[in-house]
Amino acid sequence: MKALKAMRVPAALALLAITATTAPAHAQGNPFAGVWRCYGATMGAQVVYDIALQPNGTYSGTYVASNGYRSYSQGPYRLIGNILRFDFHVWQTYPRQTTNPGGDGYYFQFQGANAMYLYHYRCPQSPQCRLDCQRTA
Repeated sequence: MKALKAMRVPAALALLAITATTAPAHAQGNPFAGVWRCYGATMGAQVVYDIALQPNGTYSGTYVASNGYRSYSQGPYRLIGNILRFDFHVWQTYPRQTTNPGGDGYYFQFQGANAMYLYHYRCPQSPQCRLDCQRTA
């Protein structure tokens, strides 16, 4: 949680603004739409990933890792096979800015209507490299 407090205010405000306008997923027919909080590990670090997925296919998200790395991104999301793909039209990282990688992808596995697992596509599909996500709105 300390890492979340260290996030820059503009990114946090942008996520809150988008979060406030997210429609319920069941009303939109999009199982991904909603606000999600994900915990777990990817690429060797413990992370918290807060993401708002809009019914229209856009998202914004903050990613905070236990090693001090933080990022904010926004743009479109889409399904490519069984991968949930995020394109980074906005990319901000801390403690220093890094080159925009263009996007990222996760294998997904729903655990009911309000929970899902995300596995980074470059990571083994195991509990040691999994984000456990809960719909919060």
